[in-house]
Amino acid sequence: MSTTRRGFTLVELLIVIAIIGVLMGLLIPAVQAARERARQATCTNNQKQLAMAMVSVATSGKGGFPGWADEIKLATNQKMVVPWTVKLLAPLDEQTLRDQLLANDGTFNYNQPPKLEIFVCPSNAGTNPKVGSLTYVVNSGMPDPAELDAGMSSDLKANGVCHDQRTGRMGPTVQLGKDVKDGANSTLLLAENVHKDEQIGSTLCTWLAPLQQQPITQPGKPFTAAMVNIVLNPEQRFGMVWPLPSLSNAPAGPGPKDFQPINRDLRQGAAASRPYSDEGTAFARPASEHPELFIAAFCEGNARDIRENIDFRVYQQLMTPDGLKAAYADNPGAPFEKTLPLAQRFMNPPLTDGDY
Repeated sequence: MSTTRRGFTLVELLIVIAIIGVLMGLLIPAVQAARERARQATCTNNQKQLAMAMVSVATSGKGGFPGWADEIKLATNQKMVVPWTVKLLAPLDEQTLRDQLLANDGTFNYNQPPKLEIFVCPSNAGTNPKVGSLTYVVNSGMPDPAELDAGMSSDLKANGVCHDQRTGRMGPTVQLGKDVKDGANSTLLLAENVHKDEQIGSTLCTWLAPLQQQPITQPGKPFTAAMVNIVLNPEQRFGMVWPLPSLSNAPAGPGPKDFQPINRDLRQGAAASRPYSDEGTAFARPASEHPELFIAAFCEGNARDIRENIDFRVYQQLMTPDGLKAAYADNPGAPFEKTLPLAQRFMNPPLTDGDY
């Protein structure tokens, strides 16, 4: 007796396809979420290592945290203006790379340094895989003025951690311990910012450049205010700041009107396509590709997630290592905590986990 093998009917095929579709709809978001958690873990680990390298620099030799902009002396006795990243190469086990950079023998491409994974958050999709991109920024206090009066410091110790150390800028050096009076484990040291230009004109933006038009100055040539304007807003590329809101814009909520909210770009129309460097320090704050949060590290070497809608006063409190003395650089004797209206003061009770 012969039997006839029956295939699937159209209805059965449609049911199977529907079931597969439902399973895929459930599985794909779970896989994507797992991948994002892994990327967040990598970003957290990157920042912990960077923070510990910063602490190593701050506690060795003369001590003190490096500047968001700093200087090194090359083997040829020339000065080179560099960002904070270069100061960390040795403690990050990149001594060979540091030696190549310092040699100044024509074999190192200062405008296109190699990519270092530790400088890039894996969720930062906008980075150029072929160049040494930089996701992370350091706490540089209040926005620095482009030009300074004679004898005026670019910022105060109390306002941030990594101040401008270029010749002529007179930025203070913050010592771990005596200058971080609000607690090393609750003072921001670095965070991520994905809202940065990958290129300015024909110049690639990397972990090494640009800070000025010619990375190597003439021997003994001091930094001048004119160099600031050659590359727009270098502090926006390498630092993060906290501006003081105007009286008409109390600091509760995301921040001042000229300060873009964390993780968001609210520009519209033609303005949305302008380079970030054209916007002053509006984007010099944390921003990530992580959903609803950013990751930051602190002066003790610890790192954690922080909500993107953190209250601006809490953000100010985290940025200032000595909040009671935070003030404009040209008026250090008038700290904000004593001179501003109550609505603008930001020294709150000790922070708890709920504040983050």
